[in-house]
Amino acid sequence: MKRLFFIWFFIPLISYCQTDSEFKLQNSISVEWGKNCINEMDCFYLSLDTNEYVYSLYYSFENENMKQIATGDWTELVYSADLHSFQNENANSYIVLWEKANEYNPFFTIFYLFDGKIVKIGEWGIAISRIDYYCEFCDYSVEDIRITQKNDEIEFSFLKDIGFMIVTKEYYDYDDWELFKAGELIISYNIVDGMVKRIEK
Repeated sequence: MKRLFFIWFFIPLISYCQTDSEFKLQNSISVEWGKNCINEMDCFYLSLDTNEYVYSLYYSFENENMKQIATGDWTELVYSADLHSFQNENANSYIVLWEKANEYNPFFTIFYLFDGKIVKIGEWGIAISRIDYYCEFCDYSVEDIRITQKNDEIEFSFLKDIGFMIVTKEYYDYDDWELFKAGELIISYNIVDGMVKRIEK
């Protein structure tokens, strides 16, 4: 009888510990020069060095400890740049996608925010599944990106067909893009060791 009670006591606890939580799209804002906040505490600052025409993107928590998180040639921002923030429904953490529109295909820098800290997960090309040199309507809706967390793993999955590329070099060619059907690709990020893995179904 005691053993049965022990088992029934721990089943709900185990289930609770393994419950998935979802990062839900909170807002999308167009990035402007200066201060851009996704909530009352987490803000991004975009500045321009007019001598060299180099931009810098900074992150600050509660207007303190400004940290540079990205830099590049200002022409990268000619078309548009947006911040898409996803908030964890069970914790005060966020996934932020910094989308830089390109002449053809958009690129996203992915950040993980928690307790006033920010970690860069990576830079990805994410577009609709038709990839070519002159695709003017290749934007992939961030509403079709599903982000969930189970224990230490954050998983990104895609609800529609996708063209995808992990950016690992300054220049790329279109052979670097890969096409996946909806649900075929999962990108997993471990919040403890920082490992990014690609899982293909």
